Amino acid sequence: MNDFIKWISVSARHTAMHMDRVLAPYGLNASQYMYIVEVCEHPGLTQDRFFQIFYIHPSNVTRAIVALEKLGFLERRSNPKDRRTFCVYPTQKALDVYPEITRLRRAWQEEMLAGLAPGTRTELQAALRDAALRAVEQNQKEAPENVD
Repeated sequence: MNDFIKWISVSARHTAMHMDRVLAPYGLNASQYMYIVEVCEHPGLTQDRFFQIFYIHPSNVTRAIVALEKLGFLERRSNPKDRRTFCVYPTQKALDVYPEITRLRRAWQEEMLAGLAPGTRTELQAALRDAALRAVEQNQKEAPENVD
C-alpha cells in the first residue's frame, strides 16, 4: 500500500521525461501535447471544458493554450454562444503532428504495459482512473479553489 504513491509518481515523472524527449523535435513538451490531442479530436472546445478534462487550474490551461497559439498549433476564436469566452481549434500544424503524437503515446503505453495480459491492462486502467478521480475529489474538498 505504501508503494502505490511512489510508483504512480515514478511512472508519471518518467512518462513526462520520455514525452519531453520524443516531442522535442516538434517544439512540444509533455504538458502541451494533451491539448493538441483534445483539440484535434474535439475541435471547438471551450477553454472551460479543458478544466473539466484535465482537472487542472484555469490559469494553467490559459497559459498552455496561449503558448500553443504562439507556437502555431492552436487558434482561439470567439465563442458564438458566449462572446466572453473562446473556442479552441487546431491549426494545420496541429493536425499534421497529431498522428505522430498518437503513435508516440501508443508506443510508450505499450512499452509500459508490456507483459501484462489484456484483462490486467483494462483493470489497471480502470483502477488508476478511479484512484485519480478520488484524488481530484479529495483535493477539491480540501481546497476548492485549487484543482491541480
